[in-house]
Amino acid sequence: MSLITKSNFFSISDFCVKLLLTINKRNLPMKRLLIADDHLMIGSAMVYLLKQLDPSIHTVSVGSAKAALETVAEGKPFDLVLLDYDMPGTNGIKGTGLIHKDHPEQTVGIISGRTEPQLVKAAIAAGAAGWLPKSMSDEPLLHALRMMAAGGQFVPSDVLAELKSSDDRWDLFSEAEQRVAKQLAQGLSDKEIALGLELEPKTVRNHVRNILRKAGAESRTKFALAFHENR
Repeated sequence: MSLITKSNFFSISDFCVKLLLTINKRNLPMKRLLIADDHLMIGSAMVYLLKQLDPSIHTVSVGSAKAALETVAEGKPFDLVLLDYDMPGTNGIKGTGLIHKDHPEQTVGIISGRTEPQLVKAAIAAGAAGWLPKSMSDEPLLHALRMMAAGGQFVPSDVLAELKSSDDRWDLFSEAEQRVAKQLAQGLSDKEIALGLELEPKTVRNHVRNILRKAGAESRTKFALAFHENR
């Protein structure tokens, strides 16, 4: 499946960067954020940083994926749960799966000092909303968090640039997005897809938006045409 050509692939990466720099934070509210990092000083530093950037965000810091799962289970949902990848016991990718098992509507992202493409792809396949490098500067980090909390997805542009083959790009779709993509290619509406896959319409809309962005398709029709042309 080859939906992203060499000519438009890097424009997508550029678009992601520009989008991060131009998002109006008032249009992407994020009130509750949960951070899980086994290095408590890092977690505390992020809480402090976000408080300085936007005092309206209520940020909770815990030290493990297990603690994050327990906190989510307490009831009041978070706009975003951010898991460190390298945590003892349960890493961020496994933690994403555990949270989604009991709380499928909870948005989860991963932050790490590592950016290997295979790890990023595994995280997206597990249902993560994105992968944030710890090297990101303050404002882009905040914008990326807001993007994920609003239902978008963030993948570092340099990782996108390394995914040269069509198979690699298809792997950027989560398992849920792949199921929706197949239905989308048949020309089904969001409502029809939601009924067929037993998903909430809002969830389907989020998946469709991410699918079109990753595929570089301007419309549902163009996505369907490209899908069938490359089968």
